[in-house]
Amino acid sequence: MLSITTEARMALGTSVEKVLRLVEARTGLPVHVQPDASLPGNLLAKVTMARGQMPFHQVDFQPNRSASPDYLIVFQCGFILRHYGVAPTDRVDFTGTPLAEQTVQDWVRNNPKTPGIAKPSADGLTSFLVNGILSQLRSVPVGMRVELWILNEYPELEPLQRAAVMKQLEDNVAGLRPQVQAMMPDQALAANLSMSAAYALFWAEKLGQPQLTLPYRASGHLEAGQALYEIWRDVPSDPSQDRSLIDRWANQVGVERWYQWVPSQSPA
Repeated sequence: MLSITTEARMALGTSVEKVLRLVEARTGLPVHVQPDASLPGNLLAKVTMARGQMPFHQVDFQPNRSASPDYLIVFQCGFILRHYGVAPTDRVDFTGTPLAEQTVQDWVRNNPKTPGIAKPSADGLTSFLVNGILSQLRSVPVGMRVELWILNEYPELEPLQRAAVMKQLEDNVAGLRPQVQAMMPDQALAANLSMSAAYALFWAEKLGQPQLTLPYRASGHLEAGQALYEIWRDVPSDPSQDRSLIDRWANQVGVERWYQWVPSQSPA
């Protein structure tokens, strides 16, 4: 059965109810949806899929960052549906490797922009960059599949989707701000901005707004983003190809040894 807090249920539309029931039908597990004001400011929602002793999926969303959480909930559910869209024996989880931290640690320590950076600051920046790049790699290309699914199947969510996307595009351009450029390692910026540029290219095409790519064209990152977007368009959209999609993006960005695929701990 659906597990939704009273506050969340009051805000839900029919498309959300439909998708939640679709998740339950496909996974055989309940979905718990709840508002969570403690989520980091730039994280509008998150999904935690059933694992081990957690026999349900959980979707948390920011209660005060959107007029309605419908799109945010449906978007997170899209990742569950894709994960369960392959045979149980083919389901895998994405996890970082020690090489990711070692590599970024070298970038930070040898960054000519911040000579003599203190160890606590270097360690904090290293963790931030590793988590950020791996999160982008895991979520952006597959997330674009989910976005297209929402556009095609739930057009009634388009106004909410557009508002959230425009906010995300605005947040992504933060990597081009002078204060960020002045301190971040160039290698980390290149990885981050190439994936952000691919995301901008996707939405520039879907929304008919080519100007969304202008920041990346001006900064010289659009070509790298175009290469990733072409990979996204080339890989079949079936969920069974999501692993290949991520692997090809990782190879293009140069972080293919930063993670590994392990058998999923999700219930069959």
